[in-house]
Amino acid sequence: MSDVVNECTENLPAGLFVIRGKDIFLLNEHMRKLLGSRGEKISEEEFWDFVGSKEAKEKILSGSSTRFRVGGGGRAEWVEYRGTVKDGKIFGCLIEVTSHVLFDKKMAAVEKVSREMKVASSRDELYSLAMDFTKDVLGYKNCAILEREENCLKVVRERGYDKKASLMEIPLDGKGVTVYAFNRNEARYVPDVLKAEEYIEGVPGARCEYAVPIAFREEKYGVFDVQNDEIDSITYSDRILFNTLVSEMATVLKGLQTLEKLKESEANYRILVEAAKEGIIKLDTEENILFVNQSLSNLLGYKTEEIIGKNLRSFTTEEQFEIFTEKTELRRDGVKDSYEAVFIHKNGKVLNTIVSAAPFYSPDGKFEGTFAIVTDITEIKEAEEKAEFYHSLLRHDIGNKNQIIMGYLELLMETELDEEQKELVEMAYSAITSSNELIKKVKEMQIATEENEYFQVELGGEIKRTIDEFSNEAEKKGMEIHYQPVKSVIEGNEIVREIFANIIGNAIAHSGGKNIYVDLKNDEKYVTICVEDDGNGIPPHIKNKIFDKKVKGEESNGSGLGLYLVKTIVESYGGEIHMGQGRKGGTRFEIMLPRRRR
Repeated sequence: MSDVVNECTENLPAGLFVIRGKDIFLLNEHMRKLLGSRGEKISEEEFWDFVGSKEAKEKILSGSSTRFRVGGGGRAEWVEYRGTVKDGKIFGCLIEVTSHVLFDKKMAAVEKVSREMKVASSRDELYSLAMDFTKDVLGYKNCAILEREENCLKVVRERGYDKKASLMEIPLDGKGVTVYAFNRNEARYVPDVLKAEEYIEGVPGARCEYAVPIAFREEKYGVFDVQNDEIDSITYSDRILFNTLVSEMATVLKGLQTLEKLKESEANYRILVEAAKEGIIKLDTEENILFVNQSLSNLLGYKTEEIIGKNLRSFTTEEQFEIFTEKTELRRDGVKDSYEAVFIHKNGKVLNTIVSAAPFYSPDGKFEGTFAIVTDITEIKEAEEKAEFYHSLLRHDIGNKNQIIMGYLELLMETELDEEQKELVEMAYSAITSSNELIKKVKEMQIATEENEYFQVELGGEIKRTIDEFSNEAEKKGMEIHYQPVKSVIEGNEIVREIFANIIGNAIAHSGGKNIYVDLKNDEKYVTICVEDDGNGIPPHIKNKIFDKKVKGEESNGSGLGLYLVKTIVESYGGEIHMGQGRKGGTRFEIMLPRRRR
């Protein structure tokens, strides 16, 4: 049994140590590598020299979590300490978190450049900010912005491209990674361009390429393109940052484009205002509404005559109204800017917008109020919140799972090698598996919310395989799964099995019942699957929000994402899911999936 414990300890991707008096014991190879030591014990002075920071030392001695930087020169890295103090001894763990720290710093830089882009007064200024960020912050020297010009993509800004490529006009019905991204309105990453049929050389010696469409909703302006000279060297985290940057750039570009259209012709002013997709509003110096176009009326849910003559306070929050009045004072000084603002729909819904505002004057030059274009970004904000949710999940929940591993290993340090200790080792591995499952759920959630290719899936067989995977776990719990396989084919993808894996897994883990019944029925348009248990049912306080994010029972150690993922997958197929009380008092889930996607 000691071999199993040693193997578990040695293979952990974290450094383990114990401080007892003035002795510091290095418990695994990962910890010895961190300190650059071959021995299993080092002196107190050597250990605290490695920690370096006085603040970090105090945190370690008190058993409080902290992050600090270790090493120097080219091998400097960030580590996170997690540990506990017991009986005068400190049991500690050091986890390498350099990538997380660097990502947080880069994300902060994205937020900063996004704020700067929102006040850009021209397309050139906007493009310069994006290009400088790509080179100076992310470190990619080869990048370009291509705009659509009739039936071609034309390079309008570039760094690192040869002269011939910088003058290139790429037909939209031809080859090119940028053409692929533009036509499908989705980002395209090519780890090795020499293996991609659509690749056209733009940067001599480039080996990988990432192209992101610059689009506001369905309106496409062009493509932001990054190339690098090593295979698969544009990291996943950097691609997330590029996506965020380009999304912000497209929103600002939309506002600038609208302002440019307004300047094109004074003669067409009224026609343009009334026909504009964006909302347009004119306010006096006291925030009274002098004019709105039909688009803004539609956005707010009122008739035009219900808005004109009212004060802006009636259509926003008090906090936002104070910001509007502060902005009006800036208009008196001739300031033009763009910023995010909220309005309140007639039905009470909060609307997120970008306001691009400028002062207007009387013929004799007297300031008379504000003229603004209002762009609805509610859907984009919801998408950003979802991205932030994924990011937060990866930073915090995985850290919590690793803390569980630490707790189990601390118990192992004080326990004899008996059956209980064997169980604890299994629990440690289970926690590691749980961490991996969490990452898997995040990936599956992204798949479920993106456009994917669908194919014929034999649903009855997928359910049978899922039940087989859970058979041992059900047997340990004294449960029996009842299912008579029925052949049923739908249009789906590789994550369809997660619907049943989550529901059946939850029933085994939490229902407290003895039986699970799975039933499948076919009709002309739908396949209906019912999963029912005879357990204790869903607790009343979470029943009405069971499909929400991070909702779980009080005794659950999970992430609270399982049923939210189930609902996301079902709805991505165009289906429905309902939860109610089972015939035997437990919980019943009814899932309806269309045979063909709509």
